[in-house]
Formats: sequence, C-alpha cells, structure tokens
Amino acid sequence: MIKNYTKRNKRNVLFILLFGLLFITNSIVLATAVDRMAFCDLEGYPGKTIIFKITLEGTDPEEKSGFWYTHYKKVEGDSDRMDITSWVTIEPKDYTIKEGETKVFTVKINIPKDAESGLWGAISKGADKEGHSGERRTYVVFKDALGDGNVYSGLLIPISVNVLPNQDSWAPIINFIKKNIVTIILVLVIIILLIPFLRKKKTKRRRRK
Repeated sequence: MIKNYTKRNKRNVLFILLFGLLFITNSIVLATAVDRMAFCDLEGYPGKTIIFKITLEGTDPEEKSGFWYTHYKKVEGDSDRMDITSWVTIEPKDYTIKEGETKVFTVKINIPKDAESGLWGAISKGADKEGHSGERRTYVVFKDALGDGNVYSGLLIPISVNVLPNQDSWAPIINFIKKNIVTIILVLVIIILLIPFLRKKKTKRRRRK
C-alpha cells in the first residue's frame, strides 16, 4: 500500500510539473506575437542584399523590453554553409512594446560576393515546414524580458538562403583566377623569363640564314 501510494504521489507531482510548464510556456508565447514564423528558401545573388520586414505585436498588459539577435544551432558534421549569422542584421536591435502596439523591424541579409551557389542556413529546402525543425540551422531570435527582467521569453525564426548563380558572365573566370592565383603568377613569370631567350634564339636563326 505504501509503495502504491508513493508511486501515485510521484505521478501526481510529475503531472503538476508538466501542467505548470505548459501553462508557463503558453504564457511566454503570448507575451509578444510575430507576423511570420520562418524566412526559409529566400533567393539572392552573390554580393547582393535581401531586405524584408518583420512585425511584432504586444499582447501582454505590461510593457515589454526586448532585443533581436542571430543564433546558429551547431550540429556535428555540418558544413560551413549552415552558419549564416554573420550575413544577417536586424534594425532596430532593441525595442519596447506595449499591449496592442505593433513595431516593424528591417532584416537585411548581405550575401558575400564569393558565396557559392546553393542552399545556405539549412540542410534542405522547405526547412520551415512542420516536422522539419531538425533541418534548420540559422535563426533570428527576439527576446522579451519578463517581470523584473531576469527571465526572458523568446522565439527562434529560421532563415535559409538559396544563393543563385552569379549574373556576371565573368564570375566563373574571376573565381578560377582567385583559386589559382599562385599557379597563374608562376606561369606568367616563366613566360616573361622565356621571352628574351626566345628572341635571342630567333635572332640567331636569322643570322644563320
């Protein structure tokens, strides 16, 4: 009887904890609402900037102070393409928001000039779809301070970019030169050194004739 009673108590405590966690989580999510939950499969060319807007709405009776930042979810075995946090900026970074108030933020994604074509920030297309959270790597995140400011609620918004082949027809040649610059310089030096030798040889042939 004592063992059964103990087991029941443990189950009740566990249920209360889970219910409490669910209640807290729901309260946190409702503190501030966002108009979009993901920005995946965006498209852009190397060296270009993708710009879009994101809106927050205050849903809590108390005024909230918050801020934006970028986050990379590191997973062993990922390639360098997964972390594009350095590409992303959010303006303004800090904010305060009241109930019923909306604030618009500008998100800029600066694609590096040397970025190779293909998907960046996620391991596959459609990472924003339900059940594909494991494919997401780069996020923008907003956080609100709760109560005295020592506790925060927040939401991770995944971002991925499909870098398109460069529009510049000279891009493949430029990339080849960059990757093989040492070899190219050596070949040019050899050619320059050979020119006087070839001229002398040509002059000698003329004299013999």
